[in-house]
Amino acid sequence: MNRLDRYIMRRWLLFFIPAMVVLGAAYLSSDAAFTLWEYIRRGLSPGHISMHYVLKIPNILYQMAPIAALIATLLTMTSMKRSGEMTAAFASGVGDIRMSVPILAIALVVSLLAFYVTESMAPGANRISRDLVRKKSGAGSSVVGTKRIWLLEGNRVIHIRSVQDGGARLTQPTILQFDGKGLRNLSLRMDAESVVWEDNAWKAEEVVLRRFSEGNLTDSEILRNQRLPIRIRPDEFYRVRRKPEEMSMSELRKYILNLKAAGLPHITHQVSIYQKVSTATISLIFTVIALPVAFLIPIRGGVPLGLGLSIMLVLIFWSLFSLALSLGYAGIIPPLVAAWCAQAVALVLGLGALALIKHPRLT
Repeated sequence: MNRLDRYIMRRWLLFFIPAMVVLGAAYLSSDAAFTLWEYIRRGLSPGHISMHYVLKIPNILYQMAPIAALIATLLTMTSMKRSGEMTAAFASGVGDIRMSVPILAIALVVSLLAFYVTESMAPGANRISRDLVRKKSGAGSSVVGTKRIWLLEGNRVIHIRSVQDGGARLTQPTILQFDGKGLRNLSLRMDAESVVWEDNAWKAEEVVLRRFSEGNLTDSEILRNQRLPIRIRPDEFYRVRRKPEEMSMSELRKYILNLKAAGLPHITHQVSIYQKVSTATISLIFTVIALPVAFLIPIRGGVPLGLGLSIMLVLIFWSLFSLALSLGYAGIIPPLVAAWCAQAVALVLGLGALALIKHPRLT
């Protein structure tokens, strides 16, 4: 890294850091303006409200980094044009691609830091922040399920009509037990009118037990005061339903495995795993979009013009990105393609435009 690289990086950071502070403060202020009164109405204390907003800061900075990178790129290039530094650099044989390298490098570092935030810091902060609102507002935990529940526990499939008494009573549970691999050879069926949680076990006053062999009923009997082989505990019916932004990639993978085992839809969460990485690269993508614009805009009135053109290109990128994610959530295109196709198109077009620039506008 030579002196020119360090100078351009330092100048870029002098624009990027204030932009992050201003954008973050504006985002937090607007969010507070829309939600503060609602939290007060729900009865949250000032301490909990303050903690809620403080915990949102990592996620806000993560979301504002791409726009701050775009602004910093435009202002850095424009200021170097005005001071004559870009003219001197090109007269010395430094081309536009060579001048772009330090900016692309530091934008890549910002993207890596963004991924670190969204993977290590933001999920925990989002969980705590939202739990403060859930619990202190009197809403309690979000219900995972209380009606028509299907569970998969090893080689058993369990159906529960409803959950009552805060999860301590199950009505009309049915347990289907299978032999061998897969769920093909039914060997046992247990039905009860209701079961209750006592002494760390599910107990039923009366259970109808049926045995099967090769798909045929062989015998049945009625059991009294029987423990049922159900592993789920009462509190698990009322666990908080976490959103992807409240989970790390490893937690999302485990969640997807549970959904697959239960035979439930999981495509949206697979898209979310790839989206966590692809979204972190948007700071680099916005920088790639801004660089050709910054080289081609004039000095006089260049910043407003550059911002306008960049915002138009960013909106096109964001529309493509949102469309691809929607197609991925619907299962029309693979999750990996859904999360990365917009980034790939923007990167190719941006770097291609940068390579085609022969003579940047210096007046």
